[in-house]
This record gives sequence, structure tokens and C-alpha cells, in this order.
Amino acid sequence: MKVKLIANGSRPWERWIRRWGLSFLVDDDILFDAFGDARVLVGNLRRFKVNIGKIQHVVISHEHWDHVEGLRPLLAQKPGLKIYLPRHVDAVLKGNIRVWGGDVVEVNGPVRLKDGVHVSGEIIGRYVGKDIQEQAVVLETGKGLVVLSGCAHPGIMIIVNCVKKDFRKPVHGVIGGFHLKDRSMEDISLEVARLKAAGVDMVAPLHCTGAKAEKVFKQAFGSGCLLLREGQEMVL
Repeated sequence: MKVKLIANGSRPWERWIRRWGLSFLVDDDILFDAFGDARVLVGNLRRFKVNIGKIQHVVISHEHWDHVEGLRPLLAQKPGLKIYLPRHVDAVLKGNIRVWGGDVVEVNGPVRLKDGVHVSGEIIGRYVGKDIQEQAVVLETGKGLVVLSGCAHPGIMIIVNCVKKDFRKPVHGVIGGFHLKDRSMEDISLEVARLKAAGVDMVAPLHCTGAKAEKVFKQAFGSGCLLLREGQEMVL
């Protein structure tokens, strides 16, 4: 199984110019999140020679702009794509996706996309005092489950625990946004310690994880901490 990082915005200057967000390609046929700058997403898909015609499923982790902006031009090129959304995301986003030509699939519990690839189901978290619905992509590998996270608003450890409970298998790795950029060093160290105690031995912190947290992950996980570049592909 292959995971390619298509687009990643993780630094303050990138947020300032709205080159912010995340997007992965799983094998050749599943896109996870659609970044926050449509031009960057479409440009990187072209740059990394991704055949959009092969994409069958698009999973959106949550409704924030930095994970959905690339959907419109993607659907213009391939209308009818299945777009998997947490069931309780804003109705406006669902309506927009339908207008753009997407086939909205509302996700509550775990959903199998194909052999070895699943959507976690809706997990509720809090953001700026409000509930937010988020989901992850779950990959089955020979070493255990690997979780792809968009932003981890509920908390990356909460997502890992939900995946372990629902799939009844150990989690080997977590990849993506862990939403630690504004957290204290104490909170970051505690979350890292919890992941290690849970048996996670591979991490790839991106997007909203933050540079401070990336350093803590690198210190704690050593060679098990991967700092990915756009266009880089992992074989799991």
C-alpha cells in the first residue's frame, strides 16, 4: 500500500497566504482531504503525475476550508466522485459539493473503501468552543494499523483509541495533522508519551502539528519519526 503526500501547509507564513492544509493520495484511487488552495492541489496533482481518472473516492476529514477548497476544481475534472463526509458536517458544505458534481456519502461508523482501507467514522471533538466532527483514514498494514489524520481536533490519542476499539487491532503509525501547534510543551510531551505507551512506533507529523511539536516527536521517536516532503511516497 502506498501513501503519497500531495500538499502540506504547516508554517505560519503558509497560513498567512492561505497555502495551508493537507492532502494525501492512497494508492492511486483514494484522495484524503483537498487542501486549502485549489491551485496548489491541482498543480501538485499534475506535478506529481497523478492520474485523476483513477481516483474513485475522496475522504474529507472535516469541514474546515483548509481541507476542502480543492474539491471544486477536482470535481470539475471528474464529476460524480464519491465524497465521504462526517455525517453531521454543515449542510451548506454538503449542498455545495452536490452542486459541484460530487456524490456525497455521509459517514457515521466505520466504512470499508477497499481491501485494507477504511474510513474511521465520525469522531466528535471541540474547536473554539464548538463541537466539530472529524474522521480519519485507517490503513491495514503488516505491522498494524496506520491512521491518516487531517487535523485531530478531538485529539490524536482519542482518535487512536477509537480506531483501536472499532478495528480491534493495534495502531502502528499515525500520519498527518495532530493539532498541537498552539499547545504547551507540557501538553505536547504528554501526548507524545501517550502515543508511545499505546504502542505507536511510527509518526509523520504534518500541517497543524507545529514546529515545536515536530521536534518533540523527532526526539521521542528517532528514526520512527518521518518528516515528509510534498511528493514523497511511503510504502506501508
